[in-house]
This record gives sequence, C-alpha cells and structure tokens, in this order.
Amino acid sequence: MSGLRLARHAALLIVLATSALATAAPDHVAPDHVAYVGRTLAAVRSLGAAGRDKLDRDLYAAARTKCHADTATATAPCLVEAARAVCAGVAACEAAADVIAANLRSVDDFVDETARVRLLRGATDYHAAVSAELRKRYSMLAAELVLAGGMANEAAAIDRMCSQRDRAVHACAAGDAACIPSLPWSRCVAAVVWFVGGTP
Repeated sequence: MSGLRLARHAALLIVLATSALATAAPDHVAPDHVAYVGRTLAAVRSLGAAGRDKLDRDLYAAARTKCHADTATATAPCLVEAARAVCAGVAACEAAADVIAANLRSVDDFVDETARVRLLRGATDYHAAVSAELRKRYSMLAAELVLAGGMANEAAAIDRMCSQRDRAVHACAAGDAACIPSLPWSRCVAAVVWFVGGTP
C-alpha cells in the first residue's frame, strides 16, 4: 500500500471512529430540569408561610456571618454549606434553601444599587425591605409566566419560560423598575419558584 493510500486509509478509520463515538450513548445524562423545578416548587410550598420566612431569615443570617455577605455577594459553596448546617439533612429544607441561595446571589440582577441604598437608608429592617422589593420584581416574572400559557404543568411551564428567556437579550434602562433584565436559567427559576410557591 502506497504512502498516500495508507494516509487516506488512516484518515478514514479516524472519521469512522469519531462517528461511532458521536452516535454512542453519552457519558452523562442531561439534568432533568422539569423534575428539579417540580421538586423545588413542592419543597417551597411544603414549608408554609412561617417556614419559608424562617428559612429565608436563617439562611440570610448565615450568609452574613459565615459567608461575609455584608461586604460581597456570598459564594455558592459557602451558601451550600450554610444551607446544610441550617437544614440538618431535611431534604425539603435543602431544596427550598437552594432556591433561597440562588435568590441571595441574584439580588443585584433585580434591585439596582441606587434602590438598595434607598432601602438601606429608609428601612429599619433592610432584609425585609429588600425581600418586599424582590417580591415585586418576581411578580413581574410570574406575570410573564402566566402570559406564556401552558400552566397545566407548572414545573414544565417555568422551565420552558426561563429556558427561552435565557436565550434572549433583555436590556433595561437604568432605574427602570418595571424591566426584568436577562437572567441565567437558574436565577429565573429560583425567582419564579419562590414567588409561585409562596402565593396561596
């Protein structure tokens, strides 16, 4: 076999091997987003109003003391550890805490610095004031969800809306409180789940 034919033969084998690998079963299974949304939504609802408020305040306090959230946004690993300590192995608590942790890390996406400063100066309970402001913003996302339709399966509808929203650019003018900017899927889901799960 000539050198040219040998090179062509080797190239063909590489192409065939690559094709076989591409069509083989994947090494990992993509996460089931709808199932995750369903679990977290059920967990948030299961806590009840008093349980949600307590977990929210406990995790916020842990973020300040353990994760130094007063000076910078708490890191995800620190919030995970704080949630484990607060929840002590209770699955529903940990699922709901995952939502709260995502929301703690996304405050800047929903409430700009000017609004946060205003709340800090005018409120005796800053966390309560920010939470109330965030709920207003979350309600706008929830309105988008309702307008999108398909609410027979809430988890699927939330996943679908946040996935579609993640692919589009939502630019907001400075100070436009009625505009919700572009959000990663996880932050969109956390905001909507917290609002929907806490609405009777």
